[in-house]
Amino acid sequence: MLKILAVAAATSVCALSVQAAAISVTTFDAASYNGSYGVGAIATEDFEGLGATLGEGEVGAPFSTAVGDFETLGGVGTGGTVTQSAPNSGEFLALRDGDVFGRTNTTPTDGDWSLDSNDTFGMSWEAAVAGGASFNRLVFTLLDGGDTGAFLRISAGGEEVELRTGGRLANGNAQIVEITFASMVDVANVVLGNYTMSGGDTLRINDGFSVDGFQVAAVPLPASVLLLGGALAGVGAMRRRKS
Repeated sequence: MLKILAVAAATSVCALSVQAAAISVTTFDAASYNGSYGVGAIATEDFEGLGATLGEGEVGAPFSTAVGDFETLGGVGTGGTVTQSAPNSGEFLALRDGDVFGRTNTTPTDGDWSLDSNDTFGMSWEAAVAGGASFNRLVFTLLDGGDTGAFLRISAGGEEVELRTGGRLANGNAQIVEITFASMVDVANVVLGNYTMSGGDTLRINDGFSVDGFQVAAVPLPASVLLLGGALAGVGAMRRRKS
């Protein structure tokens, strides 16, 4: 199992900010993931309806879905994902039907559609649901990340993890990404970007990946987080009294 875990420091006041997050990446298991898909979620997106309506190809920016808006991070893709499928400029994200260089549908099991980075630098996801419902957990599947030289960095809430930190991943590798926030939020920004080196700041094109099976949920916070919140509230009250 590939597992990378980044947790906001519990000893810092900043760590309990609205955007403090924990990010985990684990190996995708189709039966397990699809068996529980949507349970307890307040919104989901599997791109099946959007794919059937819009068809295969590039999508505009922002690309609005049931779980929020998606956009490319920029860069013009020039790899086989772009040159072998038309019409395709390589400037936007793309809906894909079937298998494209190891990127394919994961949810539902017998589905067809996924959202592809289209060989651009990557994508940003502004997670939000209709009506402004609050949430503290995001989950989705990620395919084919970090297999062609780039380091795929996942960032959210001031935390980040990188795929391929221990070496190049296999073609078509499949992961589950889970992001948990330390408090309820109405909007959250998640960035998946390809970089030329681990920890670097130079983005790279042509190491494509796809995403699918998005879930947005509101779950009870762990007792440790609630206790920390009470402690920080007490510290704040003491400071106000002293002032």
